[in-house]
Amino acid sequence: MKKILISLSALLLFSAGLSAQEEIYYKEADVVRFDKKIHDFGDVLIAEGAVSCVFTFTNIGTQPIVVQNVISSCGCTTPEWTREPVRPGSTGTIQATFSNDQGPYPFDKTLTVYVGVGKSSLERPVLLRLRGVSHEKKKDLDEIFVTQIGPLGMRKVQTSIGYIDQGVVKSDQMQVANLSKTELTVEPFAVTPGLTVTVTPNPIPARSMARLNYAVDPARMEKTSWGKQRFEASFRLNGREYSDKLAVTGVIKDYFENLSKAQIEQAGIPVIERSYYEFGEVKKGATVQASYTIRNKGKNPLVIHHIEGQGAAEIQTQLPLTIKPGGKAEVKVRLKTASLDYTGEVIEVLTVITNAPSKPILNLFITGNVK
Repeated sequence: MKKILISLSALLLFSAGLSAQEEIYYKEADVVRFDKKIHDFGDVLIAEGAVSCVFTFTNIGTQPIVVQNVISSCGCTTPEWTREPVRPGSTGTIQATFSNDQGPYPFDKTLTVYVGVGKSSLERPVLLRLRGVSHEKKKDLDEIFVTQIGPLGMRKVQTSIGYIDQGVVKSDQMQVANLSKTELTVEPFAVTPGLTVTVTPNPIPARSMARLNYAVDPARMEKTSWGKQRFEASFRLNGREYSDKLAVTGVIKDYFENLSKAQIEQAGIPVIERSYYEFGEVKKGATVQASYTIRNKGKNPLVIHHIEGQGAAEIQTQLPLTIKPGGKAEVKVRLKTASLDYTGEVIEVLTVITNAPSKPILNLFITGNVK
């Protein structure tokens, strides 16, 4: 009987070891690096037929990696990729072909890339994007780039970069054009700290297109910031300064990629007893005091990094706010209806940024009627 118990114990320990091995997943930043994750074809003609691009990746880890599968977001995009294992230090490719036969329209397609690492894999797939604008007939640069900063043509001067993880550089790009008949040198200046802007090629040849690359690095901002942010850049074109600006907006949230599975499981968990505060009906000019109770059901402290409201809502609670495991805290908000530029039904949204991997962003609401 004693031998049987020992054997069973050994078997259980061996099984536990296998389970632990099966649960090892790798972070993308430790294993693979792509030369780009977005390819912008720019403006293409339907008559040109299918268009292709190549994403090159490098194995920066210590084990061979293999692209197990690449799934396209639609049948109009066909991927081909390096099938054999890629050894440390070596490179592979993923080629994507967009059929370009579905009519004139902007397109934005996604490739979901599953990467195996040794006997395991990345903890999540890698997302690649292909985008551009398909045209039925060739258009002049002035028709494509309808917004201008001097001779620099742009499709838009305000763009969103989406969510930005604290401590991680988030980048994107857009097409621009030199609408003049001479070479154009582009120099960004008065750039908001945290934002970088570059143009390639630079100078831009006369009546030609270029790529404007922009990136946001929260670590380069003047102070640690959370939530909605706006970054701006002005341009000096051939030595002349222009007042119009490029604006890039985004939402900075916490970063969880470096956390282990155990840390994620033990992290703080916010639970809001009542996310809606209804104040009924008040006269324009009245001040509404709203409050919300947030509990922490996690095993580690919950931190409320930031709460921001719309123009009429003011946060009264001092932030950052730390809530102990099993504890609770009250968030107080003041709504000045005099600041509203309308009357009638009111729905004010508050955005809450937390350190909880399960709920990094929460919403609170103030509702009622202003007459």
